[in-house]
Amino acid sequence: MKVLLFDPDSKRRAHLRACLAQGEYEIAESESAADALAQINYAEDPVHIILAPYDLKEMDGISLINHVLATDLPAYPYILFITDENRRKNVIDSLGPIPGDFVLDPIVDEELLARMQIAERTIALQTRLNSSSGHSESLALYDSLTSVLNRQAVYERALSELNRAQREGIPLSIAMLEVTNLNEIRAEYGPDVRDQAVRFVARAARANVRIYDVVGRWIGAKFLLMLPGARPENARAVAERIARAITTIRIRTPEGGRLQLDVRTGFTTSDRADPQPLYVLIEQANRALETAQNEGAEAVVQFQPSA
Repeated sequence: MKVLLFDPDSKRRAHLRACLAQGEYEIAESESAADALAQINYAEDPVHIILAPYDLKEMDGISLINHVLATDLPAYPYILFITDENRRKNVIDSLGPIPGDFVLDPIVDEELLARMQIAERTIALQTRLNSSSGHSESLALYDSLTSVLNRQAVYERALSELNRAQREGIPLSIAMLEVTNLNEIRAEYGPDVRDQAVRFVARAARANVRIYDVVGRWIGAKFLLMLPGARPENARAVAERIARAITTIRIRTPEGGRLQLDVRTGFTTSDRADPQPLYVLIEQANRALETAQNEGAEAVVQFQPSA
């Protein structure tokens, strides 16, 4: 199993290398972000586990996750972040669909080896699940291109979350996010690059929401986000974070170029004083999205009822 030690601190890399020598790992090292990404992107010799500090100036944890999402690899590497007690919640919240965990700094060898064993079991389990007969159940719930919930499944999940939010009297926001230059991408680069872009958007969305938020593919390059407990300011922050993740990463083209994605988002928040059915909230989010499409790149617009 190949492990990449991505850390500019040579002393810590030496410590990690000595500790991992106790196991049967193929060790690769990198002290720069460019070299680390080159190794991660090399599909012919895949990296299975990445060990990296969460707070690097050159490329922090969120950026590393988004770069991994943009590689379009057939399987995600497991990311084991090195962090301190104060930042571990940030690590957990940011992992999203990337399998991963954290180890506290200063590193205790026994803890690191235990986390590595968990990583190996997780990778083995995921491999078995991907090849198991239960794949047919996934086909009924998940979109085959993006691996997020399909339209029917996300609607049913959203309906359940809305009913719960209305019972408990908590806010809930629904957002519609769409890549607006998808037709141009297909016309210029073909359907394969178009599909790669759609997959990346889904992954970026899933990586930048909380573990209990809902992400589903609605149609084409339009995605529905259900954010339980999110007030308008929270929903806007989430939408802006996803937009930044999508627009700061460039998708590779077959000719070696980089592709810029344009994304717009419209959202609405349920009103406890005037509860609305799900289809009304979705329509409100769609209307806000239509407004956002007339604004600049990364526009995020909240639905405003007509006077």
